[in-house]
Amino acid sequence: MNRRPRPRRKPKPTPKPDYKSIFIVDPIKGERLQLAKLLKQEKLFIMTLVSLVDCFKQNNPMKPDLIIYVLRKGKTELTHLKNIKNHFRTLHFVIVLTNDVSEANLDELKENGFTSVHKAGSQDMVKEHIYTLIPEAQKTQVEEEPALTAPAQVASAQETPVRAT
Repeated sequence: MNRRPRPRRKPKPTPKPDYKSIFIVDPIKGERLQLAKLLKQEKLFIMTLVSLVDCFKQNNPMKPDLIIYVLRKGKTELTHLKNIKNHFRTLHFVIVLTNDVSEANLDELKENGFTSVHKAGSQDMVKEHIYTLIPEAQKTQVEEEPALTAPAQVASAQETPVRAT
């Protein structure tokens, strides 16, 4: 029995997802859900988490493209960000200020190796930061209705003759 060797199969490339993942870290459930509803879109995968440690667990299969970190006094503070590993510091971070914490020093974080840290004072500012950091996340609305009505108006104008009086 003379067997021919099988040709080696090339591994299939893993498809790159067409969505971006955003993690919202806020210990207050109602605020987390309200922010997630504001940002909800088809191209965004949003996970809401209670603590920053949950973002980087080994058993979490999702890797974030952007982390929204809401500051709360005693629960989520800037000092917690300094404890994450260095290779996670290259992610985009949006720090949301609240009534509990009204000021944050981003220069201190940038000195510790964070490459992309932004500050937001409201949920609308968070949305603007997301659109600048992840441009694929912007909603694109195709205006089809005006395009459909314009040829119909032209056709109806050609069919009816104009009378001169």
